[in-house]
Amino acid sequence: MKHLSALAILLATTSLASAASNESFILQAGKKNTANVGQFSGNNGQATVQVGNKNSSVTAQQNTGSKGDTNKSGTFEFGNNNSSQVGQIGANNGQVSLQVGNANAAETAQTNNSANQNASFTGQFGNGNTSFAGQANGNNFQTTLQFGTGNKNNGNGAVTGQQNGVNGGVNDSNILQVGTTNIAGVTQTTGGEATGKKPGLGGDNSQFSGQFGSDNMATTTQTSNGSGNKAAAVSGVFNDAATLQFGTGNVSSTTQKGSNPGDASDQTVNASLTTQFGQNNGATVKQVNGNNLQATVQGGSNNIAKTTQKNANDSTGVNASLTAQFGDDNKSTTKQTNGNNLQGTLQVGTGNVAKTTQTNVDGGNGVNASQTLQVGDNNKATTKQSIADPLNTGLNGSLIAQIGNLNKAKVTQNDTGLQAMIGANLQSTLQVGNNNSATTTQTASVGVSNASVTAQFGSHNVAVVTQTK
Repeated sequence: MKHLSALAILLATTSLASAASNESFILQAGKKNTANVGQFSGNNGQATVQVGNKNSSVTAQQNTGSKGDTNKSGTFEFGNNNSSQVGQIGANNGQVSLQVGNANAAETAQTNNSANQNASFTGQFGNGNTSFAGQANGNNFQTTLQFGTGNKNNGNGAVTGQQNGVNGGVNDSNILQVGTTNIAGVTQTTGGEATGKKPGLGGDNSQFSGQFGSDNMATTTQTSNGSGNKAAAVSGVFNDAATLQFGTGNVSSTTQKGSNPGDASDQTVNASLTTQFGQNNGATVKQVNGNNLQATVQGGSNNIAKTTQKNANDSTGVNASLTAQFGDDNKSTTKQTNGNNLQGTLQVGTGNVAKTTQTNVDGGNGVNASQTLQVGDNNKATTKQSIADPLNTGLNGSLIAQIGNLNKAKVTQNDTGLQAMIGANLQSTLQVGNNNSATTTQTASVGVSNASVTAQFGSHNVAVVTQTK
């Protein structure tokens, strides 16, 4: 930010800031406070209030917009060693930084050459907090609020980067952090086709990250871009992500992107909710092309949940995934492709592992459904379902319920027929007891339905079912 500081000092010490429509208010009480303000081309308003010692504030505003457009900046600092730097170029930028505490740092840079507004708010209460927000070209909204614990070494960190191009949608980012050493990084991008008639439009991105505790990290990346014109146009989807973490050492990463055919944005939605309660939990979510719905809830320690959903860009089917884990050392991995895949996994206990993979490669006309329930210790359930033929409109269904210890269930269902499948593979496995194992493999051809039901009550039971036609 050296160039920003130099620009602010230059503008503040020359006649460039002397336009009648520029307004500046600075109040400083204490020792060694520094405030530099530079405003250019009018319609700029700025206020800086600093109370304490060794505070520093730099504000530089440049307005090349039409008459009536304004840049507005307010910086309020109460405490010691606070620093706030604000740089705004172009009209329709609004920014507020409020810091109460020690060693807080907030930097905001906004650039706008459109009629849409960029709005940024950063509020920090505590010690050692850092927030950086960068926004470009309008319709970007950012809110960061951080609370410290009063610990001298307390350090929350929030980074928000948003980019909005021509014919883009709206980027909205909200970060709330309470505790120590929390990190939330957000990147959101939207933009459309810049030229031509009936261009593809960028969609909207919305994100919320809430972290309470210590050493939490949440990263959210969302992209919704459009391209092309008329019949070749594709437009961005609506990406919506929420991450909520309680405890220490939690890690969550969410990536959402996609587009749909046509010149209308937000036709479909990628929605992700991640909630973690405990310590050392990890959740990773990736969703592509809309109509993907995901929810992950983890309570305990050392839980890992990974969900990957990819839908065809012209699919009307929905991928839905729910993963809930209560206990220690649980692991759940879910992969779904091309729509109409439904999966639910619930694990209560310690050392449980559930893996579900569902694929249909027919634009989402095929339906895979899987439900896994495990209550106990050291349970393992693996389900793989595939409908791979373009003419296939069949249904694979699997239900696994295990209550006890050291249970294993593995199910594989597949159809690769050359004609449309009028039947389905259906499988149900229920095990109650210890050391039970059930393996089911089904392969269906044209118009054939395989069905398997396995129920085991007791200990040391083994059941193997293989059906092929």
